[in-house]
Amino acid sequence: MKRNNSFAALFTLCTLAAGSAQAQLFDRGGGLIYDSAQNVTWLADANYAKTSGFDAEGKMSWQNAVAWVDGLSYSDSVRGTTYSDWRLPTFNDLGVPGCDYGYSGSDCGFNVSTASSELAHLFYGDFGNKGSLDSRGGPQSGYGIVDDPATADDESLFSHIQSFGYWLGTSYGGDASKAWYLSTATGMQNYISKGTNYYVWAVRDGDVAAVPLPGAVWFFGAPLLGWMVNQRRHPRPANGHF
Repeated sequence: MKRNNSFAALFTLCTLAAGSAQAQLFDRGGGLIYDSAQNVTWLADANYAKTSGFDAEGKMSWQNAVAWVDGLSYSDSVRGTTYSDWRLPTFNDLGVPGCDYGYSGSDCGFNVSTASSELAHLFYGDFGNKGSLDSRGGPQSGYGIVDDPATADDESLFSHIQSFGYWLGTSYGGDASKAWYLSTATGMQNYISKGTNYYVWAVRDGDVAAVPLPGAVWFFGAPLLGWMVNQRRHPRPANGHF
């Protein structure tokens, strides 16, 4: 079984090498950023609704935001693939249903838990940003979108991030006319009327790197194919020994 074990070891080594980086955000090229902690891919353009010409500003009501991401088709110039499975970032109600307002670790308010929404994870976790109020409810400086020049794998990977409210893809449970949002200006996560015009940051599940690059299938598959052909030409002896 030495040949099988050697191939398995080589495959494992390649897999580990591909995912050995410590960063959580990875630029996959083609305007796509992978968040390994959440296993989602963000559009690098945080105001693609404007850049694409869909809207003059990129701000829209929640209903229009949902419709826009549902109908969005984005062409990946690196992998030659078009993705049409975009959505708004999700919200997770962590405590008593509704807004559990707080200044730290809650699902509503400032300095919210990174588990409360995908956008909160990006803002507070991956970016390391701060809310306009500290954990005791007092004002603090340096809040909002602040790009650390010493860190390359944060806001620097993205373009057109707006210091304003961004829609989340979840209606507010206590009132169907309202939906959740996160403000990148203050770090506030809360709910508001769906008729409010906020920005849209498209996200999709999974990693686009799972789509093979052109020619990659042959490059990595050719040795395996050759080994399989060789096995067919030289079958294993009946006693199971080489």
